[in-house]
Amino acid sequence: MSFVPTIERISAEEISEIPGLEELIAYWADAPDSPEAWFREAGERLGCGLVMRRNGDILGFALYGPLEYLPRAERCFVGALDPEAAVLAYVEGDSRTRRHILVRILKEMRQRGVSSIEAVSSDAGHPSHTATSFLLESGWRPVRRGWLRGRPYTLMRAELGSTVEVGELARGLIGKVRLPRLKPASPAPGAFVRKERPVTLLKAEAPPS
Repeated sequence: MSFVPTIERISAEEISEIPGLEELIAYWADAPDSPEAWFREAGERLGCGLVMRRNGDILGFALYGPLEYLPRAERCFVGALDPEAAVLAYVEGDSRTRRHILVRILKEMRQRGVSSIEAVSSDAGHPSHTATSFLLESGWRPVRRGWLRGRPYTLMRAELGSTVEVGELARGLIGKVRLPRLKPASPAPGAFVRKERPVTLLKAEAPPS
C-alpha cells in the first residue's frame, strides 16, 4: 500500500467513475449529446482532465480544455477570453490536492506551447466554478470582473510565457502545500465538501440591470 498520490490523465471511459465530472461537462460544454465523445475530441486538441488518486481513492480532479469546447466561459460577462489560451473550468479537492493538480496542468500546457491559462472563477462560491480566492492564492492574476444573475465572477489568468515563469509559479504553489497528517481512514471517493469564503478584489461594478 502506497501513501504517495498519483496524478493521471482521465480517459473518456473513466468519466462516470469520477463523481461530479459528468455534471461539470454538461455545465461547461452545454450538455453535449455524448460526454465521452466530447471528452475524446477536446482531449485530442489540448487535453482536458486530470485526476489525483491514492490507493484507488479519488482525491481530486480538474476539467480544462480549449475555449471553443467550454462555451460557458464566455457567458459570465467578464469580457472576451483569449482564444489561444487554455481554459481551466474547475479543479476539485482540498487545497493541497488542487495545488498539485494545478502544477501538473501548468507544466503540461507549457509543453504543448500554450502561452497562458484563463479561468472564469467565482467570487461568491458557485459550486461549478473554481473559487477566485484559491486562484489568487495560487499566483493567478485578476483581469476583469463581471456579473451573471446577481453573482460576481472574475476572469483570472496565469502566464506561461517561459519555462522560468512556469517553474517559479509551480515552486510558489508547492511551497504552500503542507504535508498531510495521517488519518485513521481516508474519505470515501467523491465525498468532496469544501466551503470557500467570498472575496473582495477589484473595484466591484454594479450588477447589470
